[in-house]
Amino acid sequence: MFRLVKKDLKLSLKINIFAVIYSLFISVMGMNLPNYPLGNIMYILGIIMLVFISVIYSNGYDDKNKTEVVLNSFPIKRTDIVKGKYMTLIIFMLISCVLAYSFTNIIKIIGYNVDGNVVSILDIIAAITILFIFYSVYYPLYFKLGDLKVFNTILWMLMFASPSIITKIVKKLEAKGLLDKIASFDLKEISLYTLIFSIAIYYISFQISKKLYMKREF
Repeated sequence: MFRLVKKDLKLSLKINIFAVIYSLFISVMGMNLPNYPLGNIMYILGIIMLVFISVIYSNGYDDKNKTEVVLNSFPIKRTDIVKGKYMTLIIFMLISCVLAYSFTNIIKIIGYNVDGNVVSILDIIAAITILFIFYSVYYPLYFKLGDLKVFNTILWMLMFASPSIITKIVKKLEAKGLLDKIASFDLKEISLYTLIFSIAIYYISFQISKKLYMKREF
């Protein structure tokens, strides 16, 4: 299983230069926004984008080169293949969070003229929660169908359009006074509960993916 994780990590290195630059660009955008929710949303978006790009590339490589067909011809348990993908996602998330957190803090320390704050623990929890929930749906489909090229292409385009879309949505919510109502909630407590919920969903998704992949024919 660990060799499978290592394989995906090596593949991600081929595109991570572009992914890192783009996600850091999103972080810089967030640091230049004095608006509390919009800046933090940009941080969350930057973390999510880096993970999305890494997963899309590694999974796309497997589909293009029929890697799973080759792996299933070896004495490797199918459950280990599933475990590898789920473990790799967690590693991608940790790397992305550390990168975003470190970068924004370094920019702040060196005195770069920014209006916003650095990436916070709540931003990281929010990004991880969204990723866990999204991939809890994505991976069962992936292990059931295999090729998700059309979906990945749509997701790829949405990633680059999302900053402008989110900015417009946040401004509309702010104009209606909804952001102030959201800010009045206990976000720390809500974040903790949603994180626990997302982890539970991710574990259930893992069990479903194992059953689906065991029945899949190549």
